[in-house]
Amino acid sequence: MPSARRAIGIAMILALNSCSARGPKPIALGAECAACGMSIGDLRFGCERESGGWLQYDSIECLLADRKTGPVWLADYDSQALAPPESLWIVKGDFPSPMGGGLAAFRSRVAADRVAAETRGTVSRLEGVTPRPSP
Repeated sequence: MPSARRAIGIAMILALNSCSARGPKPIALGAECAACGMSIGDLRFGCERESGGWLQYDSIECLLADRKTGPVWLADYDSQALAPPESLWIVKGDFPSPMGGGLAAFRSRVAADRVAAETRGTVSRLEGVTPRPSP
């Protein structure tokens, strides 16, 4: 009987670990952007893509320029918490972002609309944002 309990306990630990491994890892300040190699210096613009491991980016612009595929998570500008893109609004406006494209993600549509109005920007979902052409 003790070996059955141990097996159940091990199975539960493995199940919990596999669930936690599915989400993105916290973005570390100073980590290298997977696309441009710049140091990640502002978590409000950070994002990640799962592509054989979690790749971290300093900006939405770098994420879009990277041709890799896989699920993505973006940081909410206000809270810096990572969330899937379908739960976020993307603002393209006239404000500084790490790569100069003026892209930021917002969980709140009200906040996105406010920032867009303040920066002469537009609000869309991630799939509506087109990356800059590669040089």
